[in-house]
Order: sequence, then C-alpha cells, then structure tokens
Amino acid sequence: MRILVATHQLSWIGGADTYTVTVSEHLQRLGHEVTVFAAEVGEMTEVARASGVFVTADERALPEPDVVYAQDAYVALLLADRFPSTPQAMAIHADEYDLWLPPQLPGVTAAVVALHERVAKRARAAAVVPEVVRLTQPVDTERFSPRGPLHDPPRRALLLGNYLAGDQLEVVARACEEAGIDWEQVGYRSGGPTREPERLMGDADIVIGKARVIVEAMASGRAAYVYDHNGGDGWVTPERYALLEADNFGGQAEPVAADLARLRSDLKQYRPDMGAANRQLAVANHSANKHAQDLALLFQRLNPRAHPVDGPLRELARLVRVQTDIDRRAYALSVEARQAREREHGVRLELVAAQARLAELEPRASAQVERIGRLEAEVKALEARLSELDAAAQAALERERSLLSQRRVRLGLALARPLDRARRLFG
Repeated sequence: MRILVATHQLSWIGGADTYTVTVSEHLQRLGHEVTVFAAEVGEMTEVARASGVFVTADERALPEPDVVYAQDAYVALLLADRFPSTPQAMAIHADEYDLWLPPQLPGVTAAVVALHERVAKRARAAAVVPEVVRLTQPVDTERFSPRGPLHDPPRRALLLGNYLAGDQLEVVARACEEAGIDWEQVGYRSGGPTREPERLMGDADIVIGKARVIVEAMASGRAAYVYDHNGGDGWVTPERYALLEADNFGGQAEPVAADLARLRSDLKQYRPDMGAANRQLAVANHSANKHAQDLALLFQRLNPRAHPVDGPLRELARLVRVQTDIDRRAYALSVEARQAREREHGVRLELVAAQARLAELEPRASAQVERIGRLEAEVKALEARLSELDAAAQAALERERSLLSQRRVRLGLALARPLDRARRLFG
C-alpha cells in the first residue's frame, strides 16, 4: 500500500512526534510505501529522515496514496480535501486539546485509532463517531532493550519528560535524595531533550515519567514509576499494568494524590526484578512491529469514499490550525507566568531570609557602632594629648636652642680673652 502518514508538526521530541516516526518506520519494514507529510518540520524530522523515512512539508509533492493516516484534525481535514476519495484513519494521542478530536463532520474519518481508554472514551462521546480501534502505545523493542541488570538498592533515577517542574519536581527530587538515589532530569525543562533516550535509560535503575516514556522504560527493562505534572500512579507492576495502561500511564488512573509521603513509601518498595517483568509486558503488549501489522490490516479494509466530503474543508483546517497556534501560545504564556511566579516566590524567600539575617545582625551592628564611638573618643583624646606633648616638646626644644646659643657666646668670650692679652703685651 501507499500510506500517507500526516501530522501538523514533526518538529520536536514529544509523544505524538515519536509515535509518527515509530509507526512510519515499522510500516515501511512491512514493505509498504510510506510518505510522511508534516506541516511544520524540525528536529524530529531529522530523526525520521535519518531512519530512512521520506518526509515532506510540501503538500504539492504528495503522491496519490491508498490510505491517509492522520495524526490530528488539521491534516485530517486538509487531506480529505486534497484526496477526496482516499479512505482515512486518524490516531488520537491525547484528550486535552481539540486538535486530537476527530473532525465532527461525517465522512472525513472512517476509523480512529485510540491509544488508550481515556481518548477512546472521548471519541465515543463525540457527536460524530467513526469506528474506534483500540491499540496500545507502540515501542521499538529492539531499540529499547535491557542494557544490564538493575542495582539493589537502586543507585540512579532518570526523570524523563517535558513538563515536570516546580513543586512537583521538588517532591521527586527530595524523595530520591532522602532514599540515597542520584537523579537526573532530561527534557525541555532541563537543557533540552535527547535523541537517545534508550542510552540514558540503560544507565538508570528507575525511570520516572509518563505515557511513552513509561512504555520505553518497560521495554528497556527498567523499574518504571508513573509521575508527572498531571499526577502520579506509582510503580508499573504486572498486577497494576491493565489499570495504568488504560490511562496511558498518565498519572490519572487513581484518584489519589502522589505526595512526598507516598513517594517515600513507594521508593522503599523498589525491587530489581521489576525490570524483567516490565520487559515481558512491553514485548507482549507494546511491540511496534505488531502495532504496524494491526494498522496495515485496518487500512486494507477501509473503503474509498463514494463521494467527496461536503464542506469547506480547507477553511476548517485553517481554523483548526489557528486554534492550535492559540492553544500553544496560551500554554507557553502559562509556563512563563508560572516560572515568573516561581522566580517571584524565590525572590520573596531570599528577601525574608535577608531580613531575618539583618534582624540578627542589627544588635551586633549597634554594639559595633557604640564601640566605634568609644574608640573615636579615645582617638580624639589621644590626639589632644599628642598635641600637648608636641607643643611641650617644641617649647623644650626652643629653650634648649636658647641655652645652647648662650653657651656658645660665653665660650667664644672665654676663648677670646687670651688673644686680647697677647695683643696688649706685644702691641
């Protein structure tokens, strides 16, 4: 088949972008002709091209496909207009934004691929409901594989993701430090993401994150702990796997807060055999190879549209993209506002500490001022005494000079008398 995988962006290292590259690689391995269309290209585009996937941002360069696999509502509408008879499926990645809700226009999408139960529920609750196909998050189990045993006790934790910050980050950091576990955060909040998460996971005993990060950690044979900005559900174990997978390992499976006390308790329950169990779960339930097979079988049974979709598809696509840009700017501004509040809070704490230190130093400063005053008075007294002694010394010196002068006169007279006598005798 000629498969067109389409997304509004393939520009950053995130969950939907990584999924797009992963399924494109594995559909291509099955012998299908895969083209990726991305309206916005960037870092993840380079990753895709390096793996041999053809990516273009030029709609005019797209070949006629047998099926379109859209990753969002924008490209679903855009390509329904460009290829009016081509059948289309759409993946649903999240339930936070309308970008990932199938277009509410009959005939655009024949089937939706729901990667977890939260998005499946949202798709079924919509006004227009195409066929809902429930699959799991795929991971390349060859690329992500165990790179050594886990330590007991754990030595190192990897916090991998783009959203954990502020007080929630502080909770994890404190819990790890109290447990004697070194930790490192990698993502857009801490210097930028990595193109080689498998290498970093191989150096860790525990991986803390959400969604695809957890699936990749499981495939890597690591102990996986679900915790991120939306909440925390704790360790992935065989007993809790189904519950956590249904929520996409998103930290919302249980209505329980993950506070410092819980993290402290959970870290004590770490076991090195968690890695082997997670690896088995990942291979059995999240193989990208099996996921690509399921997609190909789905695509093969989709029928072409009998008639083009009636509606201003390009205008609707434009409006979806405008709304997406607004949502992204709003999110960026909310992050900036939160960071500004955090900086303000930090400044206030520093000010309080400085005021407390000032209050502590003020009595000592007052005592020092008094001591300086006493010393200045003593110095003035000594200067006055020194002036008196100097004047006395000057007077004594003058008297000495006067006496010396008188002595010289008398000495001169005494020396002159014999000469006077001689002049009288021989004159």
